[in-house]
Amino acid sequence: MLNSYSLIQELVGWVGKFIDEQGASPFTIEDFLIWMNKKILIHESDTSTKIDEVEINMELCYLLIMQNRFYKTYTKQALANSELSSPDSFSFLYHLSLVDSYRKMELVKMHQMEAPSGIEVLKRLLSKKHIEEYDDPVDKRAKRIKITELGKKELKEYMPAMHKVFKQMTGNMNLSEKLHFIAALREINDYHADHNRKH
Repeated sequence: MLNSYSLIQELVGWVGKFIDEQGASPFTIEDFLIWMNKKILIHESDTSTKIDEVEINMELCYLLIMQNRFYKTYTKQALANSELSSPDSFSFLYHLSLVDSYRKMELVKMHQMEAPSGIEVLKRLLSKKHIEEYDDPVDKRAKRIKITELGKKELKEYMPAMHKVFKQMTGNMNLSEKLHFIAALREINDYHADHNRKH
């Protein structure tokens, strides 16, 4: 067991190794935590009897899928009395509230949806007058969409219920665990985003 001084010495050593590998590139504390986590996992796997990576990959994918299903269930309950008929409708409207406007397909692709499914969500929002569309001033073939005052009102009314959903989705994790989880998921998302751009 390490005392406080020994722990600091060991941590400084890990930081030195990280900087050596990182070079002159800028980095954040999240970058260090992700790197440190990898090193610890590698060390543990070297000393363990056997780790079935295939089983681990399957379990991780299953758990991520289940989180998505839990989110959809909680969101549908939170929006039961809303005109926002789905989690995707809420997400589209929320992202539109953060900007002046998006091109239609820009918003659909942001949500990793197939074009027909994404356009259907937009049609529902348009029919409820939560968003409006207009010609893109740069590309006349494209349409831009923006949130309406009615859409902002609907979003504001149900945002407290959605905040409860977001809290529920994190379970009993403390702040440190949440930050660690965010860093790991960001790395996964960045990998997939880069992979999709190349293909």
